[in-house]
Amino acid sequence: MIVWETKLNRKTLRLHCVATVILGMANDDGNVERMLVGDGKGQLHILTVPNLALEKTVPIGETALRAMCSDSEESLALLIADADGKIWRYDGQSETQLLFETKRSISSIRSERNSIRIQSGWEQCTFERDGHLQNSHDASTAFGENTMLRRLRERKKLDEQREQAESQVRLMA
Repeated sequence: MIVWETKLNRKTLRLHCVATVILGMANDDGNVERMLVGDGKGQLHILTVPNLALEKTVPIGETALRAMCSDSEESLALLIADADGKIWRYDGQSETQLLFETKRSISSIRSERNSIRIQSGWEQCTFERDGHLQNSHDASTAFGENTMLRRLRERKKLDEQREQAESQVRLMA
């Protein structure tokens, strides 16, 4: 169930599927005028706001939609990632277009000029629009390094506290 609530009104819309990703699209005034909802069946539901009416449902793929963003090349177009790692483009008018497959589980997507950046777990990848991998960065190694540095700082602090406690005990004796 999708709920749109303002100070004056509350609207609800029941979709007969599980919503897996939601994207709000604002107009020039900064007010949300459309809500895009991806579901577990691979469909995109386009809702108008504030009346929360279902404008249309578009089949995208065959698996759950996981992430979506506005395409930087065309403001009305969307980039959509599904659970199989496929990147789709929907221009709002015609059929959906499969851009490429990543073979990754995608958690977020972002359009940056001529490239598409995806987050897949700890890995961040940048692809060209034809699917060629430009760059890949595994952030889990940095997390491990930060964890080790944090543990060293904690150990140093504990050693300082122990030395201070020992010196207090010596003074008391």
